Amino acid sequence: MTNLLDSILGLIIFFAPLITAFALVTFSPLRQLHQPVRLSVIGLANGAIAAFLSALGMLRGMIGSRALLFIVGVSIVIGAFFGLLASSESISQKKNDEPVRKSDDGINVNF
Repeated sequence: MTNLLDSILGLIIFFAPLITAFALVTFSPLRQLHQPVRLSVIGLANGAIAAFLSALGMLRGMIGSRALLFIVGVSIVIGAFFGLLASSESISQKKNDEPVRKSDDGINVNF
């Protein structure tokens, strides 16, 4: 039973940064923040969740203190990178959703 719990916790530690970053970008009002603040918030939230889950792994004897620092650092970078990718997709969607107006001479102009 303990091996099953250890493997489940290992999977959660591995996938938690991606799930957290996706949830923050998709379901939170972070889209209203400017770019550097948004990346910092997503990265710090990922780091906090990774630190909590890694601390649980340390208590179970799965990982050491150096692994905890590595996991937290990688989670912060993954969260910031994922936030950057999601924001670039939303910028490209905004460009496609812009209204098209015709000028006086019949040429389409995007505003």
